[in-house]
Amino acid sequence: AWLLDNDAVSAMFHHAAEGEMPIMCFVGNRGCIQIHSGPIKSVKPMGPWINVLDETFHLHLRTDHIHEVWAVRKPTKDGHVTSLEAYDAKGGMIIQFFGKRHEGEGERDDWRFLAENLPRIPSPTAA
Repeated sequence: AWLLDNDAVSAMFHHAAEGEMPIMCFVGNRGCIQIHSGPIKSVKPMGPWINVLDETFHLHLRTDHIHEVWAVRKPTKDGHVTSLEAYDAKGGMIIQFFGKRHEGEGERDDWRFLAENLPRIPSPTAA
């Protein structure tokens, strides 16, 4: 896992929309979970919000509530997959993203490239 700049979520939305890259998005609370699987098209920042306003998917994310963003490699029987995970100041997951894939398929190359190239927080160097 590696720590990303908090702007990485916004950058991911814009790059995914520009490249028509299908993603999977998971956001939930104690009462429900919203899952989107497919491309996103209309990404509209407004103040602290980043909004996805597509015909079949709406998402309104308060970016000022994001405390940390991590890229995480997770093992699967089909090879590792990379998630993008945003957390609040209490350590609770706000939202999680993957490149869209089906069971039995490996991770999308375009998603892996995007995740590996999002803005990172430099890690401290040991003395």
